[in-house]
Amino acid sequence: MFEDPKALTSTDWQNIHMFLQWFWIYLPIVLTFGITLLIAHAFIPSMIMTGQLPESANKARMPLTGIAAIAFVAGVIILILGINAQLDVQNIWPRVFV
Repeated sequence: MFEDPKALTSTDWQNIHMFLQWFWIYLPIVLTFGITLLIAHAFIPSMIMTGQLPESANKARMPLTGIAAIAFVAGVIILILGINAQLDVQNIWPRVFV
């Protein structure tokens, strides 16, 4: 079937550390992207239409969209770095999802 995993070296532990570090950095970036885009393109227009916010609140949409764009680019970069780190971890144990 599958052979037992080998003993981990300090380099292996460093690779695991880097993978987990990129993974945990990715989570708040994705949440920031989603929340800012939701506020800019769902909440603000809806609240302006219902009269709960003044028309001048529409000016906040452009900076929020910019923040979402920056978070998207950062998320893509962090995702690529995380996938690269995962490939190093895969050298230890080839079955990723088990």
